[in-house]
Amino acid sequence: MLNREEAPPKTDAQGPGSLAAARRIHAACERFEADWKARPRPRVEDYLGVPDDPDRPHLLEELAGLEIELRISLGERPSAAEYLARFPRNAAVIARLFDEPELDPGLGATEIWPPPHRDGAHSAASASASASTSAPPVQGQRLGKYELIDELARGGMGVVYKARDTALNRVVAIKMILSGAMATEAERERFRREAALAAKLDHPNVVPIYEVGEQDGFLYFTMRLVEGGSLAGRLDRYREDPMALADLIEVLARAVQYANEQGFIHCDLKPSNILIDRDGVPQITDFGLARQASRDDSITASGAVLGTPSYMAPEQASGEREAIGPATDVHGLGAILYELLAGRPPFRMATTMETVMQAIYCDPIPPRELRPQVPRELEHICLKCLEKSPKDRYPTAEALSADLAHFLQGDPIDATGPIQKLRRWSRREPEIVARLSGLALVSLLTELNYRVLSPFPDALAHSSVQMVLGLWAVLTLLFQQLQRRGWQSDRLRGCWILGDMTCLTLLLWIMEDLDTPLLIGYPLMIAASGLWFREGVVWFTTGLAIAGYLALYGHAAVDWGRTNPGWMKPGVLPYGNIYVVCLALSGFVVARLVKRIRVISRYYEMRRVN
Repeated sequence: MLNREEAPPKTDAQGPGSLAAARRIHAACERFEADWKARPRPRVEDYLGVPDDPDRPHLLEELAGLEIELRISLGERPSAAEYLARFPRNAAVIARLFDEPELDPGLGATEIWPPPHRDGAHSAASASASASTSAPPVQGQRLGKYELIDELARGGMGVVYKARDTALNRVVAIKMILSGAMATEAERERFRREAALAAKLDHPNVVPIYEVGEQDGFLYFTMRLVEGGSLAGRLDRYREDPMALADLIEVLARAVQYANEQGFIHCDLKPSNILIDRDGVPQITDFGLARQASRDDSITASGAVLGTPSYMAPEQASGEREAIGPATDVHGLGAILYELLAGRPPFRMATTMETVMQAIYCDPIPPRELRPQVPRELEHICLKCLEKSPKDRYPTAEALSADLAHFLQGDPIDATGPIQKLRRWSRREPEIVARLSGLALVSLLTELNYRVLSPFPDALAHSSVQMVLGLWAVLTLLFQQLQRRGWQSDRLRGCWILGDMTCLTLLLWIMEDLDTPLLIGYPLMIAASGLWFREGVVWFTTGLAIAGYLALYGHAAVDWGRTNPGWMKPGVLPYGNIYVVCLALSGFVVARLVKRIRVISRYYEMRRVN
């Protein structure tokens, strides 16, 4: 994110009033942020001053950037096209904002990944050229019989307004496609599906649909106005009250069970899609990704990733449409419960790709490790909802509701089990499990060789090897603890790799045998470093592997027992050259693969933004 204290507003350094302008822009940003927290949501347009103000572009850049950051923090997904429609005369400013890597739209927004292709007519440039005709109406305008009163929310696809139905004289919420008349046919079809599916549900905890229509090319539907805001803005209110939190999820689980019984799977349950009315009653909304369990009529191509990366189930993240079912919504409820308990989503990494990979392969950190005051029973319920395999979760939302009812009544819950705990731990800590398992196996084999198989056991060498293995295990536990405390930097990864390489080289040094099978450890370390998806980490690992082998090679090549040392032992040099080249090639291949994956990830990130 942009740091507005370290990076002051951009001003014309040559201008006579640059310092005064910078102070004025800074004051405007502070006033905007304060108004944002006070609600209702302020509009950037109201803080820009007169149109001919020479500092207006600088002020717009700072205010729009601030608004984008605030919206991302609420789980929304701002887009370049949206801001071009609002500020068509400032295309250059908007382009700069959305070229900033800090303004990644985040992982809390619903998306189809890979994103649907748009041709040139739907590019950002076209949005700028035709903003006045393609953008949806804005606050204060009319859409047919509806008078738009206030903007309530924006998401990845739609914008929601508070509106007055002038025919029936009632206040409603009206949702329109964000891209307006420029919406693709797939977006329009998905929008129609959302309205049609929600209209079939009649439940007190599901927002009802009133009307679906189209006006001047703009698709819209109206629904009951829920004025209390979304759960995303109320997380702190529930976090300190486990009983209220459990009761909330239990109510939502019954509503989800009703939708599932009608044949619908929501597929995008998250705090921003749960509205809370003034009486505290939760209501589920946004059926844009919902599908009918009895039909295979999804408008999205097979294999596409549907949902919100930070909350999606593994079967969604891997594009396995046939595996999506009631247990998928159980996972969504578990993700909401997790954020209420832990204060953060279950999965959140720097990019969509890394978050999706985490959703597929890793378990979240147990909530009690982040907040020790979380009730243990609620943690067990939450983690059972978030199991990787659908068959290991609660089979239905009704079963989840029943277990939450047991918790609320003080009865034993069904979500515990030692095998499940061990399986979760092994998935949650793959680095430590892999290393400790490997070290334990090597230690056992070393002990077997020393006690049984070796004709001439060397007690000193044996104890030295076991000491190095113990040191390696201690370093593994140390670095894993640092990583779990939030140390996710490349510096920590580098220290971890350095520790691994040092221990491996010490083992080989003690053995004094370059023909040992443990030499395979160097290329294995290089391959494993690619799982961090950092080219620099791969090359660092490769360099350490080569340096470690050269140290061993030099140690073996120098015969210190002769009066006149024979520097090179017969046959060592050719094999050493070949092995070093193979290590370098392994590093090159893994680094290139990581680079390609990251390029593909950035490509889809850019398409998602634009």
